[in-house]
Amino acid sequence: MKKFFIYISLLLLLVCLFSACGSKETITFDNNGLDEFGNSDKVIIIVLDGFASRYLDYLDQDSNLYHLLKYSTFNLDSKTIYPSHTCNAHVSLMTGFYPDSHGIIGNVYCDQNDYISQKNIYAERIEKKTLFEIAKEYGRKTAIVSGKKNMLTLFKNGCDLQVTMNEHPAYIKKAPKSKDSDNNKEYFSYNMKTTTWVFAALQTVLSKESPDLTLVNIHAADYFGHRFGPNSKEVEKVVRLIDKEIGELFSYMKKSELFKNTSVMIIADHGMSSVSKAIPLNVLLTNNFNKAAGVVDGRNAYIWFNGDNEAEVISFLEEQDGVEKIIAKGSIMAKELKVDCERCPDLILDSKPDYLFIPEALLEKYKGMHGSTEDTDLNIPIICFGKGIPQNKQMKEINIVDLVSIVSELMGFEGNESDGKIPELVEARETNYFRR
Repeated sequence: MKKFFIYISLLLLLVCLFSACGSKETITFDNNGLDEFGNSDKVIIIVLDGFASRYLDYLDQDSNLYHLLKYSTFNLDSKTIYPSHTCNAHVSLMTGFYPDSHGIIGNVYCDQNDYISQKNIYAERIEKKTLFEIAKEYGRKTAIVSGKKNMLTLFKNGCDLQVTMNEHPAYIKKAPKSKDSDNNKEYFSYNMKTTTWVFAALQTVLSKESPDLTLVNIHAADYFGHRFGPNSKEVEKVVRLIDKEIGELFSYMKKSELFKNTSVMIIADHGMSSVSKAIPLNVLLTNNFNKAAGVVDGRNAYIWFNGDNEAEVISFLEEQDGVEKIIAKGSIMAKELKVDCERCPDLILDSKPDYLFIPEALLEKYKGMHGSTEDTDLNIPIICFGKGIPQNKQMKEINIVDLVSIVSELMGFEGNESDGKIPELVEARETNYFRR
């Protein structure tokens, strides 16, 4: 009997030791007493690419993001811009302007010389100053740490340090390599590893470089949403991984005393919707019109008449299965959605739920897509915490374009025009998310 109690005691001791080793940092801040945004020497903007608001329901009330809310200013159902895509949403985030002002309408555009699709990933196409360029005017140091290499070309102007999995300083650990991106298991494993790599690279950059303004892109929720669908177990697993990595980043920043002069903003660029049906737009246009050209962009398509009869093109498109909205340049809807400008296409199409604009042969590659005016594509979380951030506050209404106003207030950037504003703050209410 004595030996039995000894064994039980040892077992309990081991359980306690393992529990202590596996425990996570308790997320707490001292009360800063702020009722409005204050000041912060440094700001980190972490973009969770393709992280729809409803993804928070993959987490429970023991998650790091949930515990952060008590010490944050947040809105878990904020709005991104339309069309809700990565490139133009990031540009709106970094300029404070809607697409009709900064000139980046979606992820792609139609080259009017040869009528082919081109990516909207070049800084030269942005018609407004970015936060990086503003920061440089104030003598501040800037950095990008990104899981997507397109961020390098899009925001090269005013950026001092650029870190991706392919290009980074020698002091950053090499990123994992993909062996077979067509294999779903390999694709999943690789992007889980690279998510961890981006967070680790961020910590290294903060330690080695101490940038004043840092933009971070966390890519895998977007990739998994496209490949496996927003309701997949793969998306759930990467959401939980991101939550874990945010907790570890918090622990690192607290132990390094970075919160004495640094604020963090966690935001998504767009949401994600399930899709299973194709609209082969390019084939339809080629077979029925001589000059009208279009490019496809997920749940959107962009049309240029190029001399073909406008009424005939619109009438034809209205009859196609899966087309939900046709937004014409100059229309009231185009003005309301901030997509009415010289560079804008003649028409922007929205797909119906479950549809995307894509050739039938490529449909099997996608289970999720975004771009439309539906809440599943537009609703995004924004969570801000750290130096100069009021605690346990909720932003009544906020759009992704408002982040420039908040960053400018925190960092003392004055006199910059934007479409955004400082949102009204109210006492935080209990959230409807984190119901896992």
